[in-house]
Amino acid sequence: MKKLFSLIVLCLVLTAGSGVASAITADEVLQGVENRYIGKTSESDTTMKLINSDGKERSRTMSIYRKKIDNDNKDNFIHFLKPTDIKDTTYLVNEKSRNRLKWIYLSAYKNVRKIAADDYAAAFVSSDFTYEDMDDIHASDYECSNLVEEKLDAEDVYSIDVKKKDGKTSYSKTTMKVSKEKMIPLKSIMYDKNSPDKVIKELTSTDIQKIQDIWTPMTVTMKNLEKNTSTQLIVNKITYDGKLDDEIFTERNMKK
Repeated sequence: MKKLFSLIVLCLVLTAGSGVASAITADEVLQGVENRYIGKTSESDTTMKLINSDGKERSRTMSIYRKKIDNDNKDNFIHFLKPTDIKDTTYLVNEKSRNRLKWIYLSAYKNVRKIAADDYAAAFVSSDFTYEDMDDIHASDYECSNLVEEKLDAEDVYSIDVKKKDGKTSYSKTTMKVSKEKMIPLKSIMYDKNSPDKVIKELTSTDIQKIQDIWTPMTVTMKNLEKNTSTQLIVNKITYDGKLDDEIFTERNMKK
């Protein structure tokens, strides 16, 4: 009887350590990323740093405004402030009942252009981010698999693979390393759609600070491994849950 009891205990220990019965699924991890509280509104002063293959840097400054009613209804507005060649360029995203509409106003051409669904692979203002990369995540748009619990730089993370269901993507899959505590993807590894085993980009979130009780990545870096270039978004200041006028998130405001 003692031998049987010892065997049962041993089996329980081995099963617990193997990760066979996880308390969370890959789908739930991505849903947790989408559900993470980021304030009803936010306003930030941000620097975009463009780094070419020779290590030379160019900097842009911009203001970013966000409003989130819920996961299916949100607005984003970006206003570039300098340098002169991009000053007053604006980018607007309105999402109502998950119907996402996007426009960009290029100040050099004095023209507002609607971003089509097929523009997902186009570079956002000549950076290493594409329009797809700039989109907020909807967990239900992805197939999630291969959940592994591991550590990344001493932080406990969930590693999951996500694939876009509708095929409107540049990536065959993305492997995301999501902080268990913060539900922020600390690292995302993107694989090429045409060569599924080839890693083409890496996105990292660093210098994560708690601001107004909200975990906030102060630096987000996108590396293009094919071009050996990178783009950093560095948050200089951010305020959550302030009052933002609805007029900010309109086409009328794009040319102001």
